[in-house]
Amino acid sequence: MSKLIPCYRGGVESWECDQMRHMNVQFYMSKGSDAFAHLQHALGLSPTVIRSTRKGLRFKTLRIQYKSEVHEGTPLYGICGIRHVTEEGIQAFIHIYDAVKDRLSAVYEFSAGYTDYDTDEELPLPADVRDAAERLMDEHPAVYRPAPFAGDLMPNRPLNHMFESARGSVDVWECDQFDTIEMRHIVGYFSDAATHIINAVGLTREIIRNRNLGSAALDYYSEFHAPIKKSAAILLKSGLMGADGKIFRFGHNLIDMDKGTIAVTTTVIGCYFDMTTRKSVPLPEEFTSFPKEKLLKSQL
Repeated sequence: MSKLIPCYRGGVESWECDQMRHMNVQFYMSKGSDAFAHLQHALGLSPTVIRSTRKGLRFKTLRIQYKSEVHEGTPLYGICGIRHVTEEGIQAFIHIYDAVKDRLSAVYEFSAGYTDYDTDEELPLPADVRDAAERLMDEHPAVYRPAPFAGDLMPNRPLNHMFESARGSVDVWECDQFDTIEMRHIVGYFSDAATHIINAVGLTREIIRNRNLGSAALDYYSEFHAPIKKSAAILLKSGLMGADGKIFRFGHNLIDMDKGTIAVTTTVIGCYFDMTTRKSVPLPEEFTSFPKEKLLKSQL
């Protein structure tokens, strides 16, 4: 029997698509979050168990690759699997597919730890959850696995030349039942930051429209240092790490202002594309001529 777990079935709504006319990254993440619930359920961490014990899995690291864009009305399905089991958690993946073309659209490779949701303490996996995970564990050699994330990663510390790219507070509808912000809404802040990033390099939406350009995230790598709770004031600071050829790289620090700590660090790789042909193009000159001394990579 296959050790792959069916974990998602749905579609792309019109309100999930952005000005690039493809599904926005935060709604990709909402599909991934739904799929993650099915993975937990397969391990015996049903909603009832999670509510009664107030413990379950939480992301420690998360790699997201966007393999092909999907548009309004596209039906989607997802599978997931467990690659390794550790003392505290699992290393696993979720794949979301375009059901019409049977084409891989998004990949989530992650590590998740078993966590007390009240104290945020990471704990050993319970014996029954560990047994279930080991029964499902497989290298899945026939399933796509991304190569290790290449190049510089955003460190867990402030850097010079970062700028404010989003600011807000965590509302109740952005949280799970344990008053912790959901990953979809974290990615939403990253999405909001994109406009500020292009402004920081000297572009405006009008310039982008006149050049018939769109932008797309290709690869995300996030590390989670602390949960962010309901009502917390949060600040996102971002900066351009590097730009060359067709690829740009930028970094985010999501800061819990109530605690004065960096809760999430994320590195993003992206590109620009022609809105008509939907093919990638060389980066706008504003990116490649950005002052080298202001690039974050000079501090890494």
